[in-house]
Amino acid sequence: MKYKAILVLVVVATTFATVAQAQYSPSLMLPQVTTRPPASESINVNGGAKNAVVFPPATATCTYSFTVPGNLNSYLSFCVTVNGNIVSLQTPNGFDYIAQGGIGEGYGICDAATNASYYDWAYADSGNWNAPVLVSNTTAAVKIARTTTDGLWTLTQTIAKQTGVQPYAKVTMAIKNNSTAEKTAYLTRYADVDPGGAPNTDTVYNESFDSTQYNVWGYAPLNAPVGGVSIGLGLKEIGGPNPYVPYGFNGLAMNTSTGPDPCNPIANYAGYQASVDGSIAMVWTLTIPAKKSTTVAAKYEAF
Repeated sequence: MKYKAILVLVVVATTFATVAQAQYSPSLMLPQVTTRPPASESINVNGGAKNAVVFPPATATCTYSFTVPGNLNSYLSFCVTVNGNIVSLQTPNGFDYIAQGGIGEGYGICDAATNASYYDWAYADSGNWNAPVLVSNTTAAVKIARTTTDGLWTLTQTIAKQTGVQPYAKVTMAIKNNSTAEKTAYLTRYADVDPGGAPNTDTVYNESFDSTQYNVWGYAPLNAPVGGVSIGLGLKEIGGPNPYVPYGFNGLAMNTSTGPDPCNPIANYAGYQASVDGSIAMVWTLTIPAKKSTTVAAKYEAF
């Protein structure tokens, strides 16, 4: 197996010169790493984190379901937990990217000032969230708010189906700094991508992964299909924060299926990798004024 040596989170000024209203802040990028740490224990096989102690109320139970009818990759179906985790995503019909083995998808926050970590990856959480609040639920979207138990942060997620020739699941995350001082946060969206057959039938969890600044994806390549099918799922950043705050972002292809440490999200970054039980994450660095919020968005889309 041959890996490319990749410098992580390198900002090229000219890349952003053509992006309208980007005002990207290189100084807010996470530290670079050039070495690859060993992979963590898989959540999919050999027990692993799948059977770790789960802090209530973490759950991988589907509560809100959404479907876009269609044929092949114009079909989309996904379901969301009460906590705001996407625990199944199918496109085409009958091929699932998340509901295989240990189910991992969700969100994390790191308070850069205190190094406090808050996360919910569906298979486990950090135990420092208040109960979710259902803000709204329609046939097109669900909106869920959660506040950390220390009261410092509120994350409001809107997860919506987007129709069209290539439908996708859009995840909009509004993060509010409830404190009386400006704070910087690392905000992470993570998924254990296992492209395979019908939900909970896959037994092969080794896929290929790669990322760019705006995108991160996991896939079964054409010459080495998993379960006899070559499909992939990508997570793509959509636009900058609204309202604008100083920010940075990057897609991370990771060499482990477990969710990252929100305060060290690049620890398992591995660049391009083939035949690994990996996962994907999009990470934003956001500096948010006291008592204010900002919103970022990303989309899950098959390719």
